[in-house]
Amino acid sequence: MGQAIQAQCKILSDIKVNDFQAKEIDLKDVSVVIDFSSPEGFTNALTFCVKNKIPFISGTTGLAEKHFEQVTTAKKIIPILIASNMSLGIAKLKSSIDEYLISINTTVKCKIIEIHHTNKKDSPSGTALEIVRLLEKHHGNKIDGSIDVSSHRIGNIFGIHRIEFTNETGTKSFQHIASSRDVFALGALQAARSINSMKIGEYSFTEFLKKKL
Repeated sequence: MGQAIQAQCKILSDIKVNDFQAKEIDLKDVSVVIDFSSPEGFTNALTFCVKNKIPFISGTTGLAEKHFEQVTTAKKIIPILIASNMSLGIAKLKSSIDEYLISINTTVKCKIIEIHHTNKKDSPSGTALEIVRLLEKHHGNKIDGSIDVSSHRIGNIFGIHRIEFTNETGTKSFQHIASSRDVFALGALQAARSINSMKIGEYSFTEFLKKKL
């Protein structure tokens, strides 16, 4: 992801990128830190941002409860965006699922299938878990039983998420396929353009989109 973001910054004229681990960093040149690393890297980057009052964007997955506790403290000091998936397509997928579940009057069984490359360490994916939380929080009364999440690690697949809702009349499915990491890099950079104008606090990617980044 770091390479994908750097590649996009070479195309975009209004954003310059610096290596977070460079020996010398001129804070005057840093308007936001974008983190796609590891749980340990997440903590290091967030600590740096809090210390220097710099907005923080992270798409790192596999975070534990202690990391969210760190965010709870940090969001009182700086604006933070935490999102397991910064694809505009996934945001649209969630919106479509919302609209569908609001429109039906019956309960449905739900299954989520997610497929990623063999090097992805966390399973299920952060996006799949985020969708589960969305469904349980906002549509728990429409879901019949527990949500079945199936994870697969195959080849070099960047990310496939398929959500199926089934009742006695049939199955309704929603799917998003990422063809490259560029979709996530562009989403992160879109957020980076606007996070400095946001108030201190924690935001989701959907909230950024609603504020017309």
